[in-house]
Amino acid sequence: MRGRKPKPTAQRRRDGNPGRRPLPLNEPLHAAITDAAFDDAPRELADNVAAQDEWRRLAPLLRTARQITDADRAALVALCIEWALYLEARDKAQPRVIAAPSGYAMPNPWLAIKNRALAACLKLWPELGLTPSSRSRVDRAPLSFGDDPFEEFDKELR
Repeated sequence: MRGRKPKPTAQRRRDGNPGRRPLPLNEPLHAAITDAAFDDAPRELADNVAAQDEWRRLAPLLRTARQITDADRAALVALCIEWALYLEARDKAQPRVIAAPSGYAMPNPWLAIKNRALAACLKLWPELGLTPSSRSRVDRAPLSFGDDPFEEFDKELR
């Protein structure tokens, strides 16, 4: 995709729509996760201790910041799996050069695995608002209906 990343519809409504392009009316809305049970690692990570540790580290942070919804669960699972793979590959990628069965020196195959896992993490971190620049672009999910004292200002002017 070329150009800037598109802004979320909620942000376009808040910041204004200078281009006067029509805003999507039927965009699905997802409520932020507020249940502390979300912090427990899901069964998809049952056999991966490092991924479970990463889930237990990230899930409370994202939940309390109201940056995660049920729709983002799969992305968080993928991030935890890739991070665990990166940690495993980082440990096994030493030494960087090994002897091939033929006796010649060759790069450690774990280096490529480590680089691919890190590349996957670098793509997933901004999607979940886990980098400083992406946090400025990710909106927090609104409080539950009726809890926001400023919700009257979100209504469109007539």
